[in-house]
Amino acid sequence: MIRRLELLGRFSLDSQSAGVDSGEVWSSCIAPFMQELSAEPTAFLADLRALIQGEQGGWATLGAAHLIWEVRGGDAVHLPAALPFIDGGIDFKLSRGLPTASLTGYEMQRLVQRREAGG
Repeated sequence: MIRRLELLGRFSLDSQSAGVDSGEVWSSCIAPFMQELSAEPTAFLADLRALIQGEQGGWATLGAAHLIWEVRGGDAVHLPAALPFIDGGIDFKLSRGLPTASLTGYEMQRLVQRREAGG
Protein backbone atom coordinates (compact mmCIF):
# COMPACT_ATOMS: atom_id res chain seq x y z
CA MET A 1 0.00 0.00 0.00
CA ILE A 2 2.81 2.43 0.82
CA ARG A 3 4.39 1.82 -2.57
CA ARG A 4 1.06 2.51 -4.31
CA LEU A 5 0.62 5.74 -2.36
CA GLU A 6 4.18 6.85 -3.15
CA LEU A 7 3.56 6.15 -6.83
CA LEU A 8 0.33 8.12 -6.71
CA GLY A 9 2.10 10.98 -4.93
CA ARG A 10 4.85 11.14 -7.55
CA PHE A 11 2.29 10.92 -10.34
CA SER A 12 0.12 13.65 -8.84
CA LEU A 13 3.07 16.01 -8.54
CA ASP A 14 4.47 15.41 -12.02
CA SER A 15 2.62 12.93 -14.21
CA GLN A 16 5.04 13.46 -17.11
CA SER A 17 8.18 12.52 -15.15
CA ALA A 18 6.61 9.74 -13.07
CA GLY A 19 7.11 7.27 -15.89
CA VAL A 20 3.80 5.58 -15.19
CA ASP A 21 0.73 5.21 -17.36
CA SER A 22 -2.30 7.03 -15.97
CA GLY A 23 -4.41 3.92 -16.52
CA GLU A 24 -2.04 1.95 -14.31
CA VAL A 25 -2.23 4.62 -11.63
CA TRP A 26 -6.01 4.45 -11.72
CA SER A 27 -6.23 0.65 -11.69
CA SER A 28 -3.57 0.01 -9.04
CA CYS A 29 -3.57 3.12 -6.84
CA ILE A 30 -7.12 4.47 -6.84
CA ALA A 31 -9.73 1.96 -7.96
CA PRO A 32 -8.90 -0.74 -5.36
CA PHE A 33 -9.74 1.65 -2.52
CA MET A 34 -12.78 3.47 -3.90
CA GLN A 35 -15.45 1.31 -2.32
CA GLU A 36 -13.99 1.29 1.18
CA LEU A 37 -13.13 5.01 1.14
CA SER A 38 -16.63 5.81 -0.11
CA ALA A 39 -18.50 3.51 2.26
CA GLU A 40 -16.45 3.86 5.46
CA PRO A 41 -14.33 7.01 5.11
CA THR A 42 -13.57 7.52 8.80
CA ALA A 43 -12.41 3.95 9.37
CA PHE A 44 -10.45 3.87 6.11
CA LEU A 45 -8.73 7.17 6.89
CA ALA A 46 -7.84 6.01 10.41
CA ASP A 47 -6.21 2.89 8.97
CA LEU A 48 -4.47 4.97 6.31
CA ARG A 49 -3.14 7.39 8.91
CA ALA A 50 -1.70 4.53 10.96
CA LEU A 51 -0.12 3.07 7.82
CA ILE A 52 1.75 6.19 6.78
CA GLN A 53 2.54 7.49 10.26
CA GLY A 54 6.19 6.48 10.04
CA GLU A 55 6.56 7.27 6.36
CA GLN A 56 9.73 9.03 5.30
CA GLY A 57 9.87 11.60 2.54
CA GLY A 58 6.22 12.57 2.24
CA TRP A 59 5.44 10.89 -1.08
CA ALA A 60 2.93 8.49 0.46
CA THR A 61 1.26 11.33 2.33
CA LEU A 62 0.93 13.29 -0.91
CA GLY A 63 -0.44 10.15 -2.57
CA ALA A 64 -2.94 9.61 0.24
CA ALA A 65 -4.20 13.18 -0.13
CA HIS A 66 -4.60 12.66 -3.85
CA LEU A 67 -6.41 9.36 -3.32
CA ILE A 68 -8.85 11.03 -0.95
CA TRP A 69 -9.49 13.80 -3.45
CA GLU A 70 -9.98 11.36 -6.33
CA VAL A 71 -12.58 9.39 -4.40
CA ARG A 72 -14.29 12.08 -2.31
CA GLY A 73 -13.89 15.14 -4.54
CA GLY A 74 -14.85 18.48 -3.00
CA ASP A 75 -16.16 16.67 0.06
CA ALA A 76 -12.55 15.91 1.05
CA VAL A 77 -11.92 19.37 2.50
CA HIS A 78 -14.98 18.94 4.73
CA LEU A 79 -13.97 15.57 6.19
CA PRO A 80 -12.05 16.20 9.43
CA ALA A 81 -10.25 12.87 9.10
CA ALA A 82 -9.02 13.85 5.62
CA LEU A 83 -7.54 17.19 6.62
CA PRO A 84 -4.25 15.86 8.03
CA PHE A 85 -3.55 14.17 4.69
CA ILE A 86 -4.39 17.27 2.68
CA ASP A 87 -2.34 19.41 5.06
CA GLY A 88 0.53 16.96 4.81
CA GLY A 89 0.42 17.12 1.01
CA ILE A 90 0.44 20.92 1.10
CA ASP A 91 3.30 21.00 3.59
CA PHE A 92 5.23 18.46 1.51
CA LYS A 93 5.00 20.63 -1.60
CA LEU A 94 5.83 23.87 0.19
CA SER A 95 8.77 22.29 2.04
CA ARG A 96 10.24 21.32 -1.34
CA GLY A 97 10.23 24.97 -2.32
CA LEU A 98 7.32 24.71 -4.71
CA PRO A 99 5.30 27.91 -5.08
CA THR A 100 1.67 28.10 -4.00
CA ALA A 101 0.85 28.19 -7.73
CA SER A 102 1.79 24.49 -7.79
CA LEU A 103 -1.03 23.65 -5.39
CA THR A 104 -4.20 22.12 -6.77
CA GLY A 105 -7.57 23.80 -6.34
CA TYR A 106 -8.48 21.73 -3.29
CA GLU A 107 -5.06 22.32 -1.76
CA MET A 108 -5.46 26.08 -2.24
CA GLN A 109 -8.93 25.89 -0.72
CA ARG A 110 -7.52 24.12 2.30
CA LEU A 111 -4.56 26.50 2.58
CA VAL A 112 -6.99 29.43 2.68
CA GLN A 113 -9.01 27.63 5.38
CA ARG A 114 -5.83 27.13 7.42
CA ARG A 115 -4.79 30.75 7.07
CA GLU A 116 -8.24 31.99 8.02
CA ALA A 117 -8.12 29.76 11.10
CA GLY A 118 -4.72 31.20 11.99
CA GLY A 119 -2.78 28.05 11.11
